[in-house]
Formats: sequence, C-alpha cells, structure tokens
Amino acid sequence: MKKKVIITSSIVAIACLLFFTFQPKPETKVHANQPNIYAKSGIAIDATTGEILYGKNEHTTAQPGSLVKLMTALLLLERMQPEDEVTITQHALDTEEGTKKIKLQAGEKLKRDEALRLMLVISVDPVAESVAEQLAGSKEKFTALMNRRAKELGSKNPSFKNASGIDAWGQHMSPYDLALIAKELLKHPEAVKAMQTVTAPIQTSLQDTTITNNGRKDLFHDPYALASKSGRTNIGGYTLAAVYEKDGKRVISIVLTDDEEHLYKDGAIMAHYSL
Repeated sequence: MKKKVIITSSIVAIACLLFFTFQPKPETKVHANQPNIYAKSGIAIDATTGEILYGKNEHTTAQPGSLVKLMTALLLLERMQPEDEVTITQHALDTEEGTKKIKLQAGEKLKRDEALRLMLVISVDPVAESVAEQLAGSKEKFTALMNRRAKELGSKNPSFKNASGIDAWGQHMSPYDLALIAKELLKHPEAVKAMQTVTAPIQTSLQDTTITNNGRKDLFHDPYALASKSGRTNIGGYTLAAVYEKDGKRVISIVLTDDEEHLYKDGAIMAHYSL
C-alpha cells in the first residue's frame, strides 16, 4: 500500500508541476514603496482588523503546503472539546505521508490538544487526516467543510483537497485566503501556544514522548516573532504563516512559493514593514 501511495503521489506531483510550468506566469505586483521579498507571493495583515498592510501577488493562488493544517486546526478547535479524543485510523496512515519525528499506530488515541500540537508543531499528516475522518466521516466531506468555512471567513475561491496539505491536483489558496484563516485561528489561545512551541511532551493512549521543531528556532531570532507554521511540498516549495507583535500591534505574515533560505527572512521583511 505504501509503495502504491508513493507512486500515486509522484504522478500527482509530476502532473501538477507540468500544469504550473506551462501556465502563464502572473505579473509580479508589489505595492508602491514596499520592500520586495524573494517569494512569489506574500501578504501581511493586521491580526485584529484584517487590513492589508503589505501585498505581493496576495490574491494569486498557489499550493499552500502544510498551511492547510491551519484550517484543519481551526475546525478541530471549533468542533471538539479538550477532553474529546482523536483516533488514528489505518486509512490515514495508508494515505498520508508519515514523519520520522513520531510513529503512530492505527487505533491510537490522543486528546484534542495533543492532536493540535502534533499538527502545528511537527505537522503530522496522518493526524490531520484522522481529524478529518472523525469530524466529517471522510476526506471528501471534510474538504467540503473546509471550503465552506473558508468562504464564511471571506475567502473568494478556496480549493482544499485534503486536510494535511500534501500535493494534490487543484489544491490552491492565495496568501489573502490563508491570512483570513490564520486571523480566525489566532482567536484560540491553544493554537497560538502550539504555534509558539519548539519542544513539547506528547501523551497518547500508547506512548509518552517528546516532539521538537528545531526549524522554528529560526523564527525566534526576530525579537518581534510570536508564532509560526511552516510547510514544504514538491510543487509549492516552502510556505509560512508567521505572527509578529510590537507595542500591542499584531501582524500576520503569509509567504507562498519560497525557498528555505528566504522563508523566515521574507516573513520578517513584510512584518517589520507593517509593524
């Protein structure tokens, strides 16, 4: 089954690459008097009002990578209580990419906030898909729920295809769409804490372990950085949602289609300009 999943994922990745390669490239639009960023698109908004403070192709859609988990996390927090449990399914383990940072088994149970941390600290794909199945019954029903909730938040053309953010044909969001989702997610203190965490204990029905996101340490080189969620896919490159705060003003930066070297730098450029 794993070999079949890998082959299928490779076919999807190649098809997406060909599609995006031969599409007309959007004109790069950077608002007047703004510093440029290396990423193809990005946005910074006021986390309270939603005002756009920086924009570069902010309404151009791209593969969002693991930033998809921002919506999965939001629906988890909106629809489950802290004492509720998520059960890891065999289907999720078979169809989603694994991680070397933690090994999960079918039937393993974890509390809501443990699931939240596994998604937002080390981005565990099978947890996201298990959440989808538990909340909606299937991936298809859950993505319909994701798209509907995104529209409620003001997204124009959301196109979620899975709960984790792995490459999928037709899955795309704009920086503006993702900023609106992040703005809503930040209303939940549990999410902010998970997006700040570098190391955390995890307790499930089968194990006690510790998870670590060493990459997040790069964020906190910035004195105004508060929280983040990053991602990477073969098609979408590196993506980032980061939160910054200065003198009580909070800003959300979204970066799409970037490289590893510039990712956190681009998030900071937009935030510093906006603070």
